[in-house]
Amino acid sequence: MTAMRTPLHLRKPGYVRGPLVCQLRPIPTVFTRRVHFRDDHVSIWAWPSPGGLIVLEHATALDFDFLGLDRVYLPESRGSDQNAEDEFARRLLLLGAKWFDSLERYRFVKAVAQGDDRSIRKLEAKEELAPTRMERRWVRVALKNGVNADDGLWVLEFETNEEDVQENDGLPDDEAAHVDLAMNMDEKCKILENLGASFYSTLGEYNGEACLNMWERKIDGKQNAAGDQNG
Repeated sequence: MTAMRTPLHLRKPGYVRGPLVCQLRPIPTVFTRRVHFRDDHVSIWAWPSPGGLIVLEHATALDFDFLGLDRVYLPESRGSDQNAEDEFARRLLLLGAKWFDSLERYRFVKAVAQGDDRSIRKLEAKEELAPTRMERRWVRVALKNGVNADDGLWVLEFETNEEDVQENDGLPDDEAAHVDLAMNMDEKCKILENLGASFYSTLGEYNGEACLNMWERKIDGKQNAAGDQNG
């Protein structure tokens, strides 16, 4: 094979190359991404019209099926139709997702949970609000009819003991991971029931501290994250 040589005019002293022109594919921005991979889990995000960010941590294959997301060809970003995005956000809340007032707030809460020194110092200096009970909550949900909450739902939730958080009303033990083995919503209902979950005949009956019915309460994104309770 003949080696390719640089054209003579490009080898002249003082020659200035022009800019290279190529067609670049747009890079999905983190601010609208749908699926995020972490070290030990996958999270799903939604961007509701009232504001803020809704995040489901430790998403399972069953969660992807419920949300209608392809598990092989993952969506890179949220859709452009805000009405469709709001519907997706409502379904995400039904799985126990959390509603944060902003991407920055989510990152801060995440950092506190991981024991990040810089974030802990901000808490000690009262530069940031401590994570609320809602933000600290471990939540798993199963719908009795597998589609919506009209026929009832099982909810299992615990207080997590994060940095500088003393209260603990029932940390999830090793058996809580059993939930992730469910292959369908019926199995998930039975597993949650066996683990001591509470049953609600309608979504409106739910009175816990998770965000399941936050949309129906018509609270904006900022209030969803900060909440009325910070204890």
